[in-house]
Amino acid sequence: MDTIKGTVERVTYYNAENGYGVIKVRAEARYPAAEARDGTIAVVGAMPELGVGEEAQFEGEWVENATYGRQCKAERVTPIMPTTEDGIINYLSSGIVKGIGPRTAERIVETFGRDTLDVLNNQPHRLHEVPGLKNELARKLARAWIENQAARDAMIFLQGYGVSSKMAARIYNNYGLGTVSAVRENPYALADEVMGIGFIRADAIAQGMGLPADSPHRVRAGLHYALNQAASDGHVYLPRAELVAKTLELLKIDNTDRAEAAISQQVLAQDLIADAALGESDSVSAESIYLPLYYRSESGAADRVRRLNAVPSIMDEQVAGVAWGEFLADLARQNAVALSEQQQSAVRAALTNKVSVLTGGPGTGKTTTLRMVIHALEALEYKFALASPTGRAAKRLSEATGRAASTIHRLLGFVPGEGFDRDEDNPLNVDMLIVDEASMIDLL
Repeated sequence: MDTIKGTVERVTYYNAENGYGVIKVRAEARYPAAEARDGTIAVVGAMPELGVGEEAQFEGEWVENATYGRQCKAERVTPIMPTTEDGIINYLSSGIVKGIGPRTAERIVETFGRDTLDVLNNQPHRLHEVPGLKNELARKLARAWIENQAARDAMIFLQGYGVSSKMAARIYNNYGLGTVSAVRENPYALADEVMGIGFIRADAIAQGMGLPADSPHRVRAGLHYALNQAASDGHVYLPRAELVAKTLELLKIDNTDRAEAAISQQVLAQDLIADAALGESDSVSAESIYLPLYYRSESGAADRVRRLNAVPSIMDEQVAGVAWGEFLADLARQNAVALSEQQQSAVRAALTNKVSVLTGGPGTGKTTTLRMVIHALEALEYKFALASPTGRAAKRLSEATGRAASTIHRLLGFVPGEGFDRDEDNPLNVDMLIVDEASMIDLL
C-alpha cells in the first residue's frame, strides 16, 4: 500500500451519500508513471468531502482503469490541517464549509491569524468579531464548521482503527455527530446497526480500542454471533450449554459465568428467547436459546401449518366416496404407470390431507407420484398450481410434469418494495398448491 501526500487540484466527482469521490491531486513527490499531463494524480474511493486547495494524505493501491489510466484507489484518506495563514485561507475557501468564499476567508484569517482554526473549533462565537460578517452568516458558518469537523474527526477516528473510508462514511451516515461517542461507548453496536459491519469487523475495532476480551459488550455480541453462525449452518437455536461453549470458543476466553450472566440478561431484555428443551431435560442448561427473529419465524410457521391443517379440506366430501384402489388403478392404466403400494398411499394422502409432504431420496419415485397426484386432480376437476423456489427449479418441475410452473414469488405476485399481491386476504384461486423443492425455502 502506497502513501501519497498532496494538494487537491480538482474535484471531478463526489457523492455525499456514500462518500465516493474522484479527485485530482498534486503530490509532494513525483509519480511519473501515474501523473496526468498536468502533473496531477487521479485518486478514487470513499473519502471525506475535500475542497480544492486542501491538503490530505492518501493510502491505497495503484489500479489501472481501462478508460482513465492509472489511479490510486484510496483505502484511507486523512485531511491535513494547514498551518500557514495562506493555507488556512485556501482551506476555508475550498468549499468545505458552505458560505465561506475567498473574500470571507481572508477577512476571518485577517482577524484571527494562525489562531483561526482554534477559534472555529473552540470559540466559534468570536466569528462576530470579523468585520462585515453578518450575524446570521456567522451562526451558519459556526454550525457548518461543527458538522464538517465532526464528520472529519469521525473519519479520522475510525480510520485509526483500520476502518476504510467507505465504511467510515457509512458509519457516520448512521450516527451523525454522535459517531465517535457511540463507537467508543460500544463498538459492537456497529454489527447490529450498520449494514456491512459484522461481528468480526466490530471486534477488530473494539480490540484496537483496548476493550477487554471478556467485556460484557463483547460477550453479548459473541452470543449473537454464535447464534448467527449456527443459523448459517441450518440451526435456528442452540442448547444453552452448547451456546456458552461455542461463544467462549469463538471469543477465545474462559469465563463461563460471564457468558451465562449475559444470556440471562439478554433473555430478560428479550434480545434472546429461551425456550424449554423438547422433553430432553428440565435443566436450565438444556434450554433452547434463539435469536428473536428465528424464534418468531419457527413458532409462526408451525402455528400457520397447524391452523391450515385444522381447516376442513374442500375435497373431503368428494374423495370420501372414491373407491381408491379402483380409482388409482384406472388412473395408472390410463397413463401407463405402475404404482407401488407406497406410491398409491402417497397419492391418496396428498388428496385427503390438507397438508402433506412427499419426500425421499433420488430414484424413489417422487416424480412419478407427483405426476399421478396431478392426473388425479385433473380427473377430479380440481384447480391446482405448481411452484418452485427458483426459476431453474420451476423449469425442471414444468418439464417433469408437462404442466406450467412458476417461481413462488411470481405465483404470489411479488413486487420489490411493495410485497406480495397474494396473501391471506387475497388467496390464490386454486384448490391445491404443489410446491416442489420445498426444502430450498428457508425458515424466514
